[in-house]
Amino acid sequence: MLIEKFDTESYNKVEENLLEYMIAVADRFAPDLVIDSDGNAYTVDSQAPLIFKRRYNQGKLKVSFSYSDYLKRDINDNENPIDIIRALGIDAEKFWYLLLFVVDYVEGSTTKTLKCNPSPREEIKRLIDFIETNEESVHDIYGVRHHQPMKLTLQIKGHRFIIDNPNTISAIGGMCGMALENMEYISFLDRCPSKIADKKDSVRIWLFAKMLRCFFDIHPQFAAQRKTGNDTTKSTLRLISKLVYMIGFTTIEDYRTDDENLKGILKQYRNYKIDTINTIYG
Repeated sequence: MLIEKFDTESYNKVEENLLEYMIAVADRFAPDLVIDSDGNAYTVDSQAPLIFKRRYNQGKLKVSFSYSDYLKRDINDNENPIDIIRALGIDAEKFWYLLLFVVDYVEGSTTKTLKCNPSPREEIKRLIDFIETNEESVHDIYGVRHHQPMKLTLQIKGHRFIIDNPNTISAIGGMCGMALENMEYISFLDRCPSKIADKKDSVRIWLFAKMLRCFFDIHPQFAAQRKTGNDTTKSTLRLISKLVYMIGFTTIEDYRTDDENLKGILKQYRNYKIDTINTIYG
């Protein structure tokens, strides 16, 4: 029996149990960050489950499929997603809520989302590193010698100011370094301009698969990949591939029958990192 509305005001053991899979993945992908009085950052339990509950209650989840779609058996498909889920020993109801969250999270990370440029602090650090890397030696009388000629250019329309004195450039780098040490975090130096950005469908598929594979990493007891006789294939990649098609992230029929396309996506984005802010879960 599906939850009609979650309790967002108090602890509910039954609901927490139903969200067990979802909470585990949320803590990995959307942990809360806390900064102590010394400026040290550390992670705490995610607020994503509470956000998810509220969105669920308000009908705001960004999904285009229903629970009946999830349970439906297509007569043209010998192995439906729900068959593999049950064959792997996964709790189908708990997995439903995980699926809702993952799709909603992926949409928040890839569709009309915010892409951040480097913050002022990051740009200043890059400037310092760039200057220091090019320093060959420092002499008490002659000053700084660079490995390669270097110049710093400031330009506005119709005017240009160029600094090419190694001593001046290194002094600027040194003063920037000292200034950063005294600049508090969560200041204007740590804010970055952002712009609306949409990611490719392939990135959406990659992130969806990455989050579900995280679930199987957390619960290795469900990660069996074997086939015995005429039993349902117990393959997590095959399951994810079929789900990609079911939820509408692709219209390519091959995703329903094999996982070769998904393997190609995972290989293509093996070292990829999301560079956007999730507009739903932060």
